[in-house]
Amino acid sequence: MDDEALSRDLTAAVRAVPGVVGVHAPRSAVHAAAEAVAVALSLREPDVLVDVDRLDTTLRLTTHIAVDDRRPAPDTLREVGERLREVVDGVPGPPAVLITVTIRVVEDSGTVVG
Repeated sequence: MDDEALSRDLTAAVRAVPGVVGVHAPRSAVHAAAEAVAVALSLREPDVLVDVDRLDTTLRLTTHIAVDDRRPAPDTLREVGERLREVVDGVPGPPAVLITVTIRVVEDSGTVVG
């Protein structure tokens, strides 16, 4: 499985976690803006939002998520990590040794905190 397909599967797994209301690529604002333009121009799929970095015999996964306040954020975060590990453990290749998930809580008021 190539890294783009793996990222697509990982992104879908994260989106399926109860409490997750958004998945965002872990990049700077400028990079994210450039990617948004690329998505609008159909240059990149919007379902490839988990970075997959291979370094020697290890795999690093990074993503940003937004969660609602109806479920405790630590529970959502823990489940996201578990889902990412499950997907990676199910494909051949190096094990994921570092999974980084940044979280923002979206309150009912529509304000993003984090």
